[in-house]
Amino acid sequence: MPQMVRWLPRFLGRRRRQLMADLDTLVNQVWNPETRRLAGEALRCYNAGAYRASIAATWTAVTADIITKVIGLADDGDATAIPFRTAVANAQAHGLNREGVKAMQAIEADLLANAETFELIDAIDSHELSRIQEDRNLCVHPSLRLHGGTYEPHAEVARGHLVVALTALLTHPPTQGSRALEEFKSYICDSSFSPTPAHLQAAFFDRVRAAAQRRIIQLAAKSALLELDPGGLLPAIEHADRMAAALEAFAARNRALVREAMIGQRDRFRTVDGQAQMRALIRFVNADYFWDLVDDGLTNRLQDLVVQVPVSAPGRLTAVEAITPLGLVRSPLVRERLPKLEAHLLAHSWWDQMTVAAAYPDRYFAELIPGYLTQAGGWRVGETVGQLLVKHAPFLTLDILSAALTAWVENYECRTAHLMETIAVDLWNQTAHLGPARTEVFQRFLTRAREHESFAATGSYTYRALELALTTTP
Repeated sequence: MPQMVRWLPRFLGRRRRQLMADLDTLVNQVWNPETRRLAGEALRCYNAGAYRASIAATWTAVTADIITKVIGLADDGDATAIPFRTAVANAQAHGLNREGVKAMQAIEADLLANAETFELIDAIDSHELSRIQEDRNLCVHPSLRLHGGTYEPHAEVARGHLVVALTALLTHPPTQGSRALEEFKSYICDSSFSPTPAHLQAAFFDRVRAAAQRRIIQLAAKSALLELDPGGLLPAIEHADRMAAALEAFAARNRALVREAMIGQRDRFRTVDGQAQMRALIRFVNADYFWDLVDDGLTNRLQDLVVQVPVSAPGRLTAVEAITPLGLVRSPLVRERLPKLEAHLLAHSWWDQMTVAAAYPDRYFAELIPGYLTQAGGWRVGETVGQLLVKHAPFLTLDILSAALTAWVENYECRTAHLMETIAVDLWNQTAHLGPARTEVFQRFLTRAREHESFAATGSYTYRALELALTTTP
């Protein structure tokens, strides 16, 4: 017990410093510079133990913030906000006389209702902020207490009011829920649209109220899955692709909210046509929140879609519509949830598998290339596989590289193909990410190639250019 008594003050001290740091961070995030100054004053009062003054300053920051934001909406052309701006201007015109004070009191009395009307806050926020207003009245009007004595606010009350003011109102720009949604719709269809996650997050999530975030994400999920027509402003498929990019950016902020929105579209997604379902699968192939909406029925449906292209004669797989579904096999989520696709790919000839691999370089296909090098049955075929290996260089590991070079050097058609010496140098240059250890792998390749050539009459395929590259690369 004595040990706990000694430990508790240190714990409480650390906790208090953390809470103070959190408040400092929130104050620095206040949207309006003038309001930020007022919020900072409320925090300084709190830190000094002047809790009555802190509550009064917090309500001052709230009123100033709402007035500034609603006037800003009027200045931006919101006709419904113009009467409020006029009322404030009239009150200011009276100055500090009886009429001016009464006019500002009337404005303050309806301030939270106006903030809710203009969607700066919601009903719950309005209720919480009204508590600040009530406690502020207790702080500055001590005579309101029934049995006399002044109201003495607790530290926790002052801090709680400041946190509510900051998180519910002060740190948010004057972006109304409906306006934020309309701006998001316009940006998605804009010719200057950019899928940059940081911009999408900053503009349409980070500084947008929770209710508006939900509405934006629900619209994005519905549009991306169902390919809704954006009123002719953009082709529906391109519009869906952009919405999918926005969803991925928002998922980095709140994956649970995106997952909820996607699952909410399950029944409607179930009934869209097969081509739209296939495009959605391609769009969200690596998105866990998409797979959360795929139940058993949709799993069977998607499996039927991805394997509907029949296995053709070798070399006949050329259409993008046939190659793209097969390329989905590179996703671990697809291989786990749609296992028929991998079997379907491997039922194609290895040449057709290479066609898919060339279209979608990936670690999955990199692991198959050593087998292709073993099977290559002609010089030109060997060169094609060698070029595919170079294309997959970013996905190679030392083990895959070693297996590929072994298959290469042991296949006469690959080893003696004219372009393979140049391809070997390219592969060396493109595998620098594997570090110094790759040198030994290439040295073994060189040694084995020369062992083969020692039995040949010409001794032409000794890969001298590769040897030079190995000795001159730092």
